[in-house]
Amino acid sequence: MHKTTSFKPKSLKSTLLLSTALFGAVLTGPALAGQPVEARVQKLEATILELQRELDAVKKDQAAVAAKPAQDIGVVFKGPAIEASDGSWSFKVRGRVEADAAFYDKTGGNNPVDLNNGTELRRARIGVDGKIFHDWLYRLEADVAKGSRNDQTGSEVDVKDAWIAYAGLPNTRITVGQHKTPNSLEQLTSSTDLVLLERPLAVEAFNHRLTAGGDFKAGVSVGYTGTNYTATGGVFGSNFAVNSNTAGGAANDEGWGVHGRATFAPIQEKGKVLHLGTSGYWRNAGGQNGFGGTSVRFRSTPEVSAVDGHRFVDTGNLAADTYTSAGVELGGIYGPFFAQAEYLVASVDQTGVLPDYNFDGGYVTLGYVLTGESRNYRNGLFSRVKPANPFSLKGGGAGAWEIAARFSTIDLNDGALLGGSQDNYAFGLNWYPNDNIRVGLNYVRIDAERAGVTTEADAVVTRVGVSW
Repeated sequence: MHKTTSFKPKSLKSTLLLSTALFGAVLTGPALAGQPVEARVQKLEATILELQRELDAVKKDQAAVAAKPAQDIGVVFKGPAIEASDGSWSFKVRGRVEADAAFYDKTGGNNPVDLNNGTELRRARIGVDGKIFHDWLYRLEADVAKGSRNDQTGSEVDVKDAWIAYAGLPNTRITVGQHKTPNSLEQLTSSTDLVLLERPLAVEAFNHRLTAGGDFKAGVSVGYTGTNYTATGGVFGSNFAVNSNTAGGAANDEGWGVHGRATFAPIQEKGKVLHLGTSGYWRNAGGQNGFGGTSVRFRSTPEVSAVDGHRFVDTGNLAADTYTSAGVELGGIYGPFFAQAEYLVASVDQTGVLPDYNFDGGYVTLGYVLTGESRNYRNGLFSRVKPANPFSLKGGGAGAWEIAARFSTIDLNDGALLGGSQDNYAFGLNWYPNDNIRVGLNYVRIDAERAGVTTEADAVVTRVGVSW
């Protein structure tokens, strides 16, 4: 019994080579017929050896192809982030934790309130962001710091960013969801990048996310970024924490408005920047803003964390029909020197025959990096110092050290409305051990007056923060 062995070529190239060899053997067969048997055998052996060499070469080619890595999309791990090797998608875990301690000393005035010393988990944010199919971006971030304060508040999770964006057009981003309105240089600056630990009086009062027109709100915006300029505009409703509900027997519509900001940097180099900007908003107050049916309210903390909840300037609830705010921005970097200033105004058009009101405020901030680094600037915003020599006991690095000073003022008085006025003088020292950790120390001098009640106080606040 004979056993038959079949040969199956593994590639088109193998098939062609084998077919060519057999075809050649068929063609040469007649030519060899008249030759001696030994000569014919030698020629056939030579043909078989040549065929074997060709087959060996094909096998080597196939082995080399098999050894190459697959063309599937790889995954690259970068700390708390992963991304596709071709950049088509990414996923990053982001967050920040900031813990404060504040100490007050009332030095004058007739205000009987007692200012409380203490500690505060100022922020505890966790979130994710990334990219999908190259052109789509997303972010979801919430602050859970309130969970450490009072389990009965009912608002222990505060959603900040919750948006998706399309960035498939040149230099353009279209964002849908809850994100910051394009208002105020200082308001748009992340808390991790602030020079002083808290934002100035007028920025806080006119851009509060619940009681006024700025900060995190649900909406649609379009932003364009040029070489040294930006332009952003959008339509925004209220913060997700504000719901249309029933108060006093009447349904309350959420407020909405049109917001915009433009910036221009005639000088934009590494360590040398001149920033100019303007922003503003017009808003319909709707029927409520988170305070059970009221419309708008301008007030501010004294720029000393949230350890003590007293506010020395406050318009109270205003029955607004519409309200507006506008501001101008000036900032600059020159080596280790930094300067920033804003002037802001706000107007309230009340319902019916009630009077209209106008308020204003502003600030000037100066800073200097003792270790020689510069603050950074990108797309119309300033950001924190990156230490040239991160702190290390082994390597001898000291991190980056920065000093700063600020004058801040606000006037919420207009006619019969006595919302108060306040001037603050603040001085700060920042230490950046590395790109992710910041230790800050601020001294704030408070001088406030509202309806004849005066407050004079000194405050010291410290903060340890980490972000990733």
